Amino acid sequence: MLREADANSFGVESAGKGQVRGNGSLALTEEELVFAQWVPDRIVRIPRASIIQVTTPRSHLGKTMFRKLLKVTWETESGAPDSIALLVRDLDAWVEAVQPATRAEPLSGS
Repeated sequence: MLREADANSFGVESAGKGQVRGNGSLALTEEELVFAQWVPDRIVRIPRASIIQVTTPRSHLGKTMFRKLLKVTWETESGAPDSIALLVRDLDAWVEAVQPATRAEPLSGS
């Protein structure tokens, strides 16, 4: 485990805008970024090698808390992009921790 914290998910883009925000646990390992949402019970696993970009927008899927979010965009097994945005404490440290595994330069905004 490289990094771990509680986080609030603003949803996975491919699941659409109807998702509610959800609290859970975010973990970064050498191999993947994992978000385990508590309610509803679901797990999002993102292989680090598939991460395309890390950004810090203030909203995702029409939801905002007017604070910067950790948005991770990755390439799915089918080759399509997908993303998740999370409200985390110590945002800069998360961006720095996840960024080295990406293929793109860090961007601010969305």
